[in-house]
Amino acid sequence: MIMKRILFFALGLALLISILSCSKREEKVFTIPYSSATPPLESLLTASVWDVLPQVTGFHAPWDGLDDKTGFRCFVTDSLFLFRFDVLEETLTLKDDFRSEMDVGPEDRVEIFFSHSGKLDTYVGAEMDPAGRMLDYKCTYYRKFDYDWNFKTLEYRHEIRTGGYSVAGSVTLDELADFGVDMESGFLMGVFRADFRTDGGVNWYSMKLTDDKNADFHQPKVFFPARADKDSWFKMRGAVLSVQDLATVDWPLIAKRSGINTIGTHMLPGEVIGFMESGKGKAFLDECRRFGIHVEHQLHSMGELLPRELFSEDSTMFRMDRHGHRVPDFNCCPHSEKALEIIASNAAKFAEALPATNHRYYFWLDDNSEPCYCPECKELSASDQALIIENRMLESIRKVDPEATLAHLAYQATLPPPVKVKPSEGIFLELTDLDAPGRKGRMSHREAIGYLEDNLKVFPAETAVVLEYWLDVSLASGWKKPAVNLPWHPEVFASDLETYAGYGISNITSFAVYMDSTYFGSYPRQTCLSDYGTMMGVYR
Repeated sequence: MIMKRILFFALGLALLISILSCSKREEKVFTIPYSSATPPLESLLTASVWDVLPQVTGFHAPWDGLDDKTGFRCFVTDSLFLFRFDVLEETLTLKDDFRSEMDVGPEDRVEIFFSHSGKLDTYVGAEMDPAGRMLDYKCTYYRKFDYDWNFKTLEYRHEIRTGGYSVAGSVTLDELADFGVDMESGFLMGVFRADFRTDGGVNWYSMKLTDDKNADFHQPKVFFPARADKDSWFKMRGAVLSVQDLATVDWPLIAKRSGINTIGTHMLPGEVIGFMESGKGKAFLDECRRFGIHVEHQLHSMGELLPRELFSEDSTMFRMDRHGHRVPDFNCCPHSEKALEIIASNAAKFAEALPATNHRYYFWLDDNSEPCYCPECKELSASDQALIIENRMLESIRKVDPEATLAHLAYQATLPPPVKVKPSEGIFLELTDLDAPGRKGRMSHREAIGYLEDNLKVFPAETAVVLEYWLDVSLASGWKKPAVNLPWHPEVFASDLETYAGYGISNITSFAVYMDSTYFGSYPRQTCLSDYGTMMGVYR
């Protein structure tokens, strides 16, 4: 499945380049990914977001009949256009006695132009060498340059390395808008590279193919239409936090700035209800509403759905162990009608007290526990027994929220998919990864993927939710405070995004427990959250 996705991406990229070479009548729009989060500009060149952005290659010098492996990537945020060039270059040409911006002219460089019109009546350009020097100007067709004009907000980072160089930069959308460049409605862009040879000659490469015989970037035919695309693959980009985290930090604002669009509260129904009814809880909900952030509740629920003190009243509501004894330790007996009725009734009460703005509910059963072994249950797996309970809960919850859906948590004992019990319409898969960093030794990556594949034969991928541990400070800290600084693994995150997307999963969330005021006070320089939101936001 993953190789198929890579193949489709390669074919799509080839098609895009081919499209850009076609006539204006057939020309398609180059779509630019969008993120509501912005990586720190001081580290833009090393930002992890570039690892998940598709790279356009295949630059061509039609005037010389040459191809080039220059890579170009870009994305937009609410306020910035961000770009990156990666150039393979063995004979770098730079001017030693650099005195003015016009000295960029005889140097190796990359170039980017912006125009609102195909007539190029007014356009702006930046030519950037790999040493941090830039020639920028305003121009009108044909080649009427205003070199006194300069970008006010364009800045870039640069790196020269063995075998090439990289340039990554940004410019504000407000400044581009002054020239009629609108990312959402569309504009024209030109992307180029100049390669000066050791013999004194130069090869001019363009991202858009052209059959023109004249070496000239300042003409309409080498510009192509572009537009921002806000439709990320990952629809749900979440974080799961304890009420202690939410009570001490302005998490709605953090989520908004980080591109996180869903916050899940944690951990017990009673404590979450108490928080939501408090002044801080009401303010939290108001701010989430203002920022357009969904609120859901991921809860360890069974102890409150079926209180353990009911065991003395009727022990048949509780599970039977392997020795034939009823025990009140975990979950229930799924064949006890009385137990199911109490659980379903309480689930509806919790749903009414804690409505999910996305209509997704999570009332988890006890994990890491054995199932019921009574005569009626012993032939059913833990997953089958869980589904009996979940199906009944959903029926009751929908009396409170007719659009409700309910999670079937595939975790530990319920990782194998159900076999004998079918999920009701509205039961969605929630799967956790025991192979996550910090959980090594629990399970191999291949085993984790196997469970995912098996469960997706029962539950639809389009509604599935992956609950991960990428941001889980509590796990990294061994569930003890004081918390350690999160060991962030962006390369693992990027690989996991590719894996989950390859299986058609577009709903992602992660524990971020222990990210409270003390944590941010102790470790103020965090890149994990901007990486997390940005990388998911731009993923296509």
